[in-house]
Amino acid sequence: MKEKIIDFISYFHLYDLILFSAFLLLAMCFIFLSFIFFRRKFISIPFFLLGFGIIIAIPFAIKYFMQERFYKIEKEITYDNTYNYSDVYQYIAEIKNVGRRNIAGCIFSHQILYDTDNEVGVTKYKHILLNYIKPKKVYTRDIPMDLKVGQSIKISEVMENYKHKGSKYITKIECYGKKRHKDDIKPLQGVYKPKKEEDKNVAGVKIDSVDSIDNNEIEIDGPDEFDVDIKSKTTDNTKTETKEEINKTQDLFILEDDNATQELHQESTPNDNMQPSQTNIPPTEETLPPNWRELRDNFNVPLLKETPR
Repeated sequence: MKEKIIDFISYFHLYDLILFSAFLLLAMCFIFLSFIFFRRKFISIPFFLLGFGIIIAIPFAIKYFMQERFYKIEKEITYDNTYNYSDVYQYIAEIKNVGRRNIAGCIFSHQILYDTDNEVGVTKYKHILLNYIKPKKVYTRDIPMDLKVGQSIKISEVMENYKHKGSKYITKIECYGKKRHKDDIKPLQGVYKPKKEEDKNVAGVKIDSVDSIDNNEIEIDGPDEFDVDIKSKTTDNTKTETKEEINKTQDLFILEDDNATQELHQESTPNDNMQPSQTNIPPTEETLPPNWRELRDNFNVPLLKETPR
């Protein structure tokens, strides 16, 4: 019992010692008053009981202030179980310092509890009490760290050759503010995480002016006319772009057809200066060009759109 009390006091920081001394001084004052009013029992007895009760409650009060006020943490557990195909237990979590003082280290405590589900009678209540006072087995490890207020840190603890697979257990992490590790041991360093954006709605973005963009002032609201206009404009732009592309392709095909017909007409009418009255006169060898046979052989019949039946 004495060793546990000394070990408990060894984790006290200056603020914890001041708080401990204040509670102890208050308890001694009540006990001293009980001795002063010794002859008046209706005053001395309540004072003595109050002072004795404060002395008994000092460890619980100090522990409450250390865990819930000075070195309070928030845990986000990622994994807390044994492996399926091996006797290995692992604990992975992220802790954040939400207290009022910087944390110099934490105690990782893994406690194997008594199984009280299948027990009845006195044995059940005895094991329930032992689970709070003295569990079946306790594994502890001191984790040195430098975790300031508002910082977060990830820890991972592995226990090999775990012999309590399937047993009930509870894992605790209790932090303190006094530096206990040696100078050659490098503690875990905490990091500040960015604050989470609250009231975030990505349905629409409304921008008042260009100045608001420079000042990074963007109002986020629900869907409004601005979003509808953007959608309509984008659809109209896509439609006009597709129409322009179709028109360009059609004009390109028309130009190619016109060029082909002009070449064919030039090949079929070698003399462009012929008068309209002479077109009905059958050509002779004198009027035809000297290469009229090559032109005749290379002449391509124009394709018809629909073949006659």
